[in-house]
Amino acid sequence: MMNRYLKFGVSNDDMELVTKDLQKLLNICFEEHESSYWGEYNVAQLSETENIRLIYNYIDDDWQEEDFKEYPLLLELNRINEPEKMSHLLCEHLSYICLLYMDEIDAKVSSRRYVLENGKFKLVYENLNNKK
Repeated sequence: MMNRYLKFGVSNDDMELVTKDLQKLLNICFEEHESSYWGEYNVAQLSETENIRLIYNYIDDDWQEEDFKEYPLLLELNRINEPEKMSHLLCEHLSYICLLYMDEIDAKVSSRRYVLENGKFKLVYENLNNKK
């Protein structure tokens, strides 16, 4: 089964405001969480299998996404069924959100990374797990 994970950069550093905007746009309810690894973050279920998480990019003197330090917050959408639709919806309605990449993972078979280029996902990395 192919799982798709979207990662967005959020240029707005106000987690509460971003959470409220996402709740209104997606008609979902976030819950606040805290962990030693993720720090403070908010999470919501989109469906039985899909979830969304809003986290800080810089936690405990470490960057979650070192190549994207210009984004104080990161938005992660996990196991998304319609990544193109969701990406378009978020970027169209919330100008401070930018898609960084999409990962496709087929457990024990392959992983691929895509970036958005001219409105289409472009493959930039692929790893095929060879069975022996």
